[in-house]
Amino acid sequence: MLLFAGMLVVSRFGATSSLTVYDMAGLRFGVAGVCTLPIILRMRWPRLELWKVLVIAATSGSPFALFLFGGMSFAPVAHGGIVINGAMPVFAALLGWVVFQNRLGGWRIVGILMIVAGVAATGWDALANGLPGQWRGHLLFLGAAACNATFLTTVRGWGITALQSLIIVNGVNLALYVPFWLLFLPSNLAATPWPEIALQGVYQGIVAAFFASIMIAHAARMLGGMRQAAIMSGAPAVAVLIAIPALGEIPSSISIIGVVVVTAGILVALGPGLLSGIASPAAAKLKP
Repeated sequence: MLLFAGMLVVSRFGATSSLTVYDMAGLRFGVAGVCTLPIILRMRWPRLELWKVLVIAATSGSPFALFLFGGMSFAPVAHGGIVINGAMPVFAALLGWVVFQNRLGGWRIVGILMIVAGVAATGWDALANGLPGQWRGHLLFLGAAACNATFLTTVRGWGITALQSLIIVNGVNLALYVPFWLLFLPSNLAATPWPEIALQGVYQGIVAAFFASIMIAHAARMLGGMRQAAIMSGAPAVAVLIAIPALGEIPSSISIIGVVVVTAGILVALGPGLLSGIASPAAAKLKP
């Protein structure tokens, strides 16, 4: 959760620097792809249909990153945390209902309505009191949320393991997006100070796209998806707190209310079973 919150802040810093959003995505998947190469060479490539490979590689790869970075170039961290983390469970619930016939219980519907209210309040604040063009950032954040929700839902529905998803996302984007970026996309890498390049390469590539992906998958296995989601719901609030000293972004009162409402909505959507029962078979085997 801390690493994800930090990614929002680092993304905002990079999106408002001299780097282009294409540079940020290129650094992310160039570094992450190189880190993943030893795993790709040691493990067999996942046996999936090509269209499933492309869906996974896109929804957690460069399209997701470009939506995120593009949104951060228009809107502050507080808005990104609220819209992405708030809209993601809504998209995931709707996708699971439509594609995989997962039922929407009463608690989830109430939680989704609370999340929608929090995100709508943030959007209204941006239109009424924000800088011109912040609404563009919100639309891009919705795109990032839709991508991530699709990734998480399809990976679970298709039974893809954490390492398989890591191989697909980082491997395909290293092979396809990075060369395309270097050859055709706008870049300002040569005019950017090397500390900014190093920050984006290390944090986006090593911390976010490699280690955080493994940690999130391991947490879900040991704690269960519900408890993991409950912990991750704190990311918007933590990102807002980090952004105050790091970027000088002071959230408005409506943004603070939006963080609280969205976080509460996520917890309500998880339902009353959040604190009951054993988390997972793997965790049960570790109990003394």
